[in-house]
Formats: sequence, structure tokens, C-alpha cells
Amino acid sequence: MSIAEEKFRTKTSFLLPFEKMHGLGNDFVIINNSHLDFQDKSFEQELCKKICDRHLGIGADGMIVIDNVKNSENAIKSWRYYNSDGSIGEMCGNGIRCAAKYIYEHGLSAEETEFKIETLAGDIGVSLLNDDMVKVDMGAPREINRNLSLQVSDASSEGDFTFNYDFVSMGNPHAIGFYEVDTGKLQNFSLNGPTIEFHSNFPNKTNVEFARKVSENVFELIVWERGCGFTQACGTGACATAVAAIEKGLALKDSDIEIRLPGGSLFIRWDSVTNSIFMTGPAKLSFIGYYNEER
Repeated sequence: MSIAEEKFRTKTSFLLPFEKMHGLGNDFVIINNSHLDFQDKSFEQELCKKICDRHLGIGADGMIVIDNVKNSENAIKSWRYYNSDGSIGEMCGNGIRCAAKYIYEHGLSAEETEFKIETLAGDIGVSLLNDDMVKVDMGAPREINRNLSLQVSDASSEGDFTFNYDFVSMGNPHAIGFYEVDTGKLQNFSLNGPTIEFHSNFPNKTNVEFARKVSENVFELIVWERGCGFTQACGTGACATAVAAIEKGLALKDSDIEIRLPGGSLFIRWDSVTNSIFMTGPAKLSFIGYYNEER
């Protein structure tokens, strides 16, 4: 028997149940770990890359695995989040809203509409509201560094591009630049996102935000997401942008800040009493199916 024939005969496959959900177009494939008969994280990373492929797989910005195994006594479930390239993400704001809705609608929260999910960024509190809306307590910013800059070769024109930015960690890294330009120019600047993501200033890479103030407490935002690329929306990016805007005096704490992304708006509030960032936005089911995985 040839090597090719042996591989063909020993190849096995299984149907993996999944749901696909999205938050403002930022889409995720969600898998319940009870459907998996392994705990191999490297296999999950490879599985994620295949699942998220928009031509050969289901297609998504990331993959979420809901698990019963957790270290926290306060969280009811844990999750593992993978970017579409298979890399591990500490946190994802749109993803956590989708995970919250999945947990509730599958009866995994004992019908409670408020609970916590264990993540690599800590326990995240969620509240399910009406009309597919979910409110998330993202906690306090983990790190804030202001008035930084770097130079890269401009991807949109000749010469160098100077990226003046503020760095904010919401459990994952964000570099946010603010510009007083029109939408077209902002989109042009955002072409530098891939180069900035991998810049030596960010040893673990970074999410990159290009923002402009539209009016009082309203900002437009384009995000180049680490390990994924341009996305329709980014929850942690919206939170980080609101934090940076407040730190720069462009917005106020204890007020609802609208962050307009290509997929729609998220509403962010930095509570001065608890020091928590609250994010409110939708989480919607796209479809349910089975993924045919061969191994």
C-alpha cells in the first residue's frame, strides 16, 4: 500500500456542531467544548484557521470555545478565543457579547441574565438586555500610555507615515491615533495598520485604531485587528478609543460615548465610581450548522 493510500484509508472525520454569531458584522464561530473529545489547544488553533477561512471553511473573524473547565469561582463558564489566524486572543469585546448570548440561550446560565465569563483578561461580567443587546463590564483599563509615536513607510503614498498614538490595554493591546480629517483620508491612513501591528514597539503585536471626532461624544473608528485584519467592528477597540478620547479631553467620563464602526455603533461609558468601562451593543445569531472536520 502506498503512503498516499494509507493516509486515505486512515483518515477520519467528524461533524462538529457550531453556531455562527456576529456583533455588528464582527463574526465568530462558537463551539461548545462538550462536543470536542480532546483538550489539544494546538489542534484548536489549527481547527480555527480552517474554520475561519472564508473560501474553504465557514468564514469568520475568530473562533470561540465555551468550556466548563475554569479556575474562577465567580464565573459560570470559561472561554478560549482564537483570532482567524489561529493566534490566541486575551479578550474580544464583540465576541464576549456573542458568547454571553450563546451561554444564556443554551441554558448554560441557569436562566440567569447576568453572569461572569472567565477569560485570559479576567472575569468579565455580562448582562443580557432586550432586542439582542448585551452590556459588558470590561473592567478598568489595564494600562494607559499617552503621546507616543512611531514612523513607518506609508502604505498609501510615498514617504514615511508618522503614527501619533495613545496605548491602551483592555486586557489586549490597542494603539489609537486621532485625526481631524474626512472619512476618506482616515481610510487611507488605516492602510498602515498591518505594518503598525508588527512594529517593534509591540513585541506581542497590537490592534490598531484610527479615530476621528465627529461631534460631542461621537467618534468614527476604523480598526486593524491583531491576527485578523480589518473588521466591521471591534469591541475592545471601541473601549480603548473611548478611554483614549477621555484621557485627551475629547470626551467625558460618566457619559455615553458613541463609537461608529463600519458595522454600526457601540456605546461606551467609563464609570468614575467603579472605574469600569461598560460596553453595550448587539449580538445576533447568523446560522447553525455542522462543520465536517477531517483528521
